[in-house]
Amino acid sequence: LMAPAVRPARKSAAAPGRPDLSAPASDLEAKIAALRRQIEENSEYVGMNFAAEARAIHSGDAPERAIYGEAKPDEARAMIEEGLAVAPLPFLPARKVN
Repeated sequence: LMAPAVRPARKSAAAPGRPDLSAPASDLEAKIAALRRQIEENSEYVGMNFAAEARAIHSGDAPERAIYGEAKPDEARAMIEEGLAVAPLPFLPARKVN
């Protein structure tokens, strides 16, 4: 096995510092993080049962409370057509985030 003899640069450029990835990169990102905290603290996560649970609350079969979860696009469209007050959230559920 052979490898070429590579010399380092005479003046090594200063390596840029690593950005702090835990800090919000912008004001918008900070506001979305605050919205997420507020929703998670004041709502119940119902996961993929969101459409069924929202319909049950709307019809009075389940106690009224704030919920959030996941719905397929066709389920979301159907809920809007049925008159349920639903809106997409600007973040992924915690279980789907690395």
